[in-house]
Amino acid sequence: MISSKISYRADSRAELNPAKFAPLLLGLFLSLIYAQNLHAQAVNYLYINASEGTASGGHTALRFDTETYHFQHYSGGIIRLVKQASADFDFQYRYLENRTLYQSNIELNPKQYAQLRDHFNLRFLQQKQQNTLLKEIQLNLALLEPKTTDFNALLTIRGAGLFTQKTNTSKLAPFDSQAINAQIKHRLGSAFLQQKALQLKKKLATIQPQRWPESALHLSKNAFISIPYSFAHHYLDTLSQLWFLQTLENNAPLNEVHYFSPKHNLFLLSNAEIEKLTHLQNSLIVDLGNLLHSQRPDWGNAALILYARIISLSYSISSGHWVLLDTYMDDSPSIAYAEVGRYESVFKTQRQEALSAITEIKQQLFSQPILTEKNYSHFERLSNYYYERERGLNKQQDIRISGEQSLPSKSIPLPAQLLPKLSPQAIETAKTRLIGYQKSLTQQMQTLYPYHLLTHNCVTEIFTAIQNAQVDAAPLTQLLKLINKDPVAFIPYLSFADIAEPQQQQILASFREQQLAQMYAQENNLRVYLREFNTLSAQDYKFTELDAPFLFFTQDQVWSRPLFGSFNLITAASIGIYGGFTWPFDAGENLKKGGVGILMSLPELAFFNIRKGSYKHLAFPIATD
Repeated sequence: MISSKISYRADSRAELNPAKFAPLLLGLFLSLIYAQNLHAQAVNYLYINASEGTASGGHTALRFDTETYHFQHYSGGIIRLVKQASADFDFQYRYLENRTLYQSNIELNPKQYAQLRDHFNLRFLQQKQQNTLLKEIQLNLALLEPKTTDFNALLTIRGAGLFTQKTNTSKLAPFDSQAINAQIKHRLGSAFLQQKALQLKKKLATIQPQRWPESALHLSKNAFISIPYSFAHHYLDTLSQLWFLQTLENNAPLNEVHYFSPKHNLFLLSNAEIEKLTHLQNSLIVDLGNLLHSQRPDWGNAALILYARIISLSYSISSGHWVLLDTYMDDSPSIAYAEVGRYESVFKTQRQEALSAITEIKQQLFSQPILTEKNYSHFERLSNYYYERERGLNKQQDIRISGEQSLPSKSIPLPAQLLPKLSPQAIETAKTRLIGYQKSLTQQMQTLYPYHLLTHNCVTEIFTAIQNAQVDAAPLTQLLKLINKDPVAFIPYLSFADIAEPQQQQILASFREQQLAQMYAQENNLRVYLREFNTLSAQDYKFTELDAPFLFFTQDQVWSRPLFGSFNLITAASIGIYGGFTWPFDAGENLKKGGVGILMSLPELAFFNIRKGSYKHLAFPIATD
């Protein structure tokens, strides 16, 4: 019995020999390391190379997948954190400004990644809120004395521009909103609408400027503030609510300038599609009723936009053809038709791409059981993109190259007769108070976020924010050590060189670099080079007023920069001399361009390139999802 137990223990020790388990333990250890790396997330440090225009000496940013953060210099000596969608950031710098992006990865685990991203997002939201407070002061000053301020553009009624009081316009003949207007009034009740209007008129007459709470006047880097519901917003919101009720009461038609109906057969509606649009319209009418009973202070603007969409759906249903609202922003950038002609092939390609995308989206739209407002908005926005090019090319008009939104929000200036009726004493008292707020808050922001070329710039602020995030991560600790020991790391290019291992660098090509690569792949290389190395014959570049004059591109080859730079210098100097004769007639525009051109050409003599040439005709890539 005893010998039996001894034998069993001996066998057990033999089975538990560590040497036998070494391969298994090693495999387990390696699998844990692999699993950790597999779930690591990369934060990208970006360097944007030098170029003419903003951040001409180069720029830096920090990217968290679809979000990109970077610091920008603002007037008043302030540097603030900006957050952009990564696609928007790339489009601005790589495409419109034609700049190359260099990217280095910083590997973090999910917890570290989230902590760093949340710190940047929190700081962005805090600074955005503080800037909103300053804008609130500007809005109130504009409303108190609009004739003596520079803020008249702020005094608008958002959504009111979608309607007109005219009834004899040519485009209104096929459409009638009488039935849908009567349906909405019946649903809401005439007594309710009359009582609501009476309440709002009484309220409007009693709104007065008030002191702001002290809690809103003391800024901090680490805390949010409470933005007051100010006199101006209170007044404009109430006025917008009254404006909507009058628009509904008068059955005002849509402004013919702000809706369109493309002639392409793709925009014809079948009976089944009309039925789904009718269901959507009924749903929006319910939403409109709920909005009028809500406590939202801005329900007037929202109701105007929603009512316009309901009316446009009524036009579509009655005509059997899509009638869509113009969703472009009021200040959307545009290109004059004289310049459109130079890029006609580009805009025709964009128009065709949009049609293809609309075909796909329309199939998705009506294959779903229920047509939602979100999906409808996406279709409407893409149709705006298409029609803007269709209309501009066919009618020889300017083309808005960007600015289409999910919601139409056409504004009108606040009519002078609707300005608040306040006594001179009340206006002066409120103005004095607001100017004091403005001065104090501006000084606080200059103290909290000072800009300095060497110590507080786009580079230093990123690494200061990383340090303040206090993320316990070895890659970030190593990164900060590398930056802190280099006295010239405040320079964007050198900061990137300090932290980016050559094997980890990624190059995101500029628009022109992408175009050239495609040309070299498809055509004779010598022919492409001889055509594209200068601005006179380049197929992919057309000179715009955004660029100082130059003759040769110098970013492609380093060896030729001094030679080409010399010709660019002569070109710029010639424009400057010409500008000396024309300055009385062009306000010195040519003289200024010549001077900037000389400044951009001088570094080329020392083998350094700044200017790239910009592209204002590009449109944001179409997304169908």
